[in-house]
Amino acid sequence: SFPVPKSNALYYSLPSSHEGLPISLLEAMSYRLPVAVSDIPANMEVGLPGECYFPCGNVGKLAERIEQVASMPLQRMNYDMAKYDWDRIAEQVAAVYESAMRN
Repeated sequence: SFPVPKSNALYYSLPSSHEGLPISLLEAMSYRLPVAVSDIPANMEVGLPGECYFPCGNVGKLAERIEQVASMPLQRMNYDMAKYDWDRIAEQVAAVYESAMRN
């Protein structure tokens, strides 16, 4: 287990209708914050638990999730961040460049 960075946030929401891989979502996950994100393809690709998603544009469902999290005691989530290991990603990128230079 690694130390959890300090955050003054209780919760993170990303109601985006158009997004690439949302780095701000990954940062919130690294702080182990409860999150709610729209169910657009880029957000679904992150692979969060089902309750973290709401239908894009459905303000009522987003409001329900915010109320749910706000009514609960402070909690920290445990997300699988292995896919976003920046050291491993940097090594993979370096290997691509090295391969390209050899060819």
